[in-house]
Amino acid sequence: MATDSATRGAHTRTRLLDAAVQLIVEEGWGAVTTRKMADRAGVRAGVVHYHFGTVTDLLVDAALDALRRELMAALGVLREARDASAGIADLLAVLQGYSPEDPATVLMSETLLASTRIERLRSELSGLMRELRGAMADWLRARDSVPDPEATAAVLGAALDGLVLHCLLDPELRTTSLAGPLTRLTGTEETPDDTDRDGTR
Repeated sequence: MATDSATRGAHTRTRLLDAAVQLIVEEGWGAVTTRKMADRAGVRAGVVHYHFGTVTDLLVDAALDALRRELMAALGVLREARDASAGIADLLAVLQGYSPEDPATVLMSETLLASTRIERLRSELSGLMRELRGAMADWLRARDSVPDPEATAAVLGAALDGLVLHCLLDPELRTTSLAGPLTRLTGTEETPDDTDRDGTR
């Protein structure tokens, strides 16, 4: 019986998190209320505060959870690549596909703005960025040929963020080949001497 109750509680919590993300994207962070959240999730208003102390707590948890999944998916693109140059090119292609109307884009924009007012969100978002940079540094370190992987990961992450912003503001950049300059900037460009671990190019 306790297991059934825990399962129902987890399911309700997931519905609330999903509803929060949808409402942030559709209406903006500041427009979300307990009533709107409950209506979207199909629960009573009191259920919202049973699972989360405040609407802000729910919004923070929902945004961080959704953005973590989005960023980990991007990291997966890097990890599947044969080398650093290819990984950056593949990831950049994904990021250039974002549009201003894309839910992930809107969610990130709303969350960044909210983080200037909500200290917990700023702190946890900062931690998520550090985690992502650390994972990127590990990925670069495994390629052997990239010097100073931690600093390179920081530069790469910042450059990618900036390029996403520029592509959103200037859609023509989405069709521009940017991978070459980015790999040269970060020292991840493959050279004729680069070989895979098995000795092949």
